[in-house]
Amino acid sequence: MNGLQLDSLSYQNRLKHLPPAHKLLLASAMLLLVLVGHVWMQMAVVVWMTVWVVVYARIPVRIYCAFMIVSLSFFAAGLPALLIEGARAGGVQVQVAAAWDLGSYVLYVPMSSFSKVWILFWRTMASLSCFAFLLFTVPFAEILQVLRRLHMPVLVTDLLMIMYRFIFVLVTISHQLWIAQRSRGGHRGFRATLRDAGVLVAQLFVRAMRKYEALHKGMAARGFGESMQVLSFHSHARSHRYEWESIAGCMLLVLLEWWTGGWRL
Repeated sequence: MNGLQLDSLSYQNRLKHLPPAHKLLLASAMLLLVLVGHVWMQMAVVVWMTVWVVVYARIPVRIYCAFMIVSLSFFAAGLPALLIEGARAGGVQVQVAAAWDLGSYVLYVPMSSFSKVWILFWRTMASLSCFAFLLFTVPFAEILQVLRRLHMPVLVTDLLMIMYRFIFVLVTISHQLWIAQRSRGGHRGFRATLRDAGVLVAQLFVRAMRKYEALHKGMAARGFGESMQVLSFHSHARSHRYEWESIAGCMLLVLLEWWTGGWRL
C-alpha cells in the first residue's frame, strides 16, 4: 500500500456518492465516543468502522489490514516507554512482572502497566479505524470543501492542500533516490546505510525545493489569486439507509457504554 493507492481508493470506493459532510460527521461522532468511552465501546467501534470500510466501501481487506498494521507499528515502537519504569534499588513497592538490576537502580515492568497498555491499545485501534474510514472514503479535496463551508480560514485550507500534495512528491522522490542508491551498490552494511541515508535526505531536500519553486512559478504564470479553488467531480446523493444505520449504530454504542458501567443516563 502506498499513498497514491490510498488516494485513488478514496475516489473509487462504493461510498463515494454519499455527501462528504455526512461521512465526516459520522467519523467525528465515532471518534468522540472513542475518546470518552471504555474498552468495550472501543472494541465495538473497531468492528463497526471495519464494516463500513470493508463491507460498505468495498476496500480490500489486505489494504485495510496493511494500513492498520503500519499505523500500529508506531504504537509498538512506544511500548518500552509505556511498560518499563525505573527506580532506586529497594524502592520498588509494587507488584512487578520483570525487573533488571543496574547497579543502584532497577528497571522493572509493573503489573499495572499491562492494563494501561491494553486500554491504550484499543483506544488507538478505534481511533485508527475512524481515520481509516475518512482516508478510504473521503477524498482530501472534498474534506477541504467541507472545512471551507465550516468557515475555516482559506489560508489554512490552502496550506493543507499544498502539504498534502508534497507528501506524495516527497514519497515519490525518496523512493526514486533509494532505488538509484541500491542500483549503485548502496545500503550495504550499517555504516553504509547511515551514510547513504544522509545523502538521500540532503538530495530529497534539494529536489523538494526545486519542486516547490516550479510549483510557485506555475501558479504565478496562471494568475494565482488569493486562494485555490477546489472542485469536486462527483455528484453526491443522500442515502436514507446509511443515515439510519449510522444513527442506530451511534445509539447502540451509547447504550453499550451505559450497560457496561460507563455513563449514567
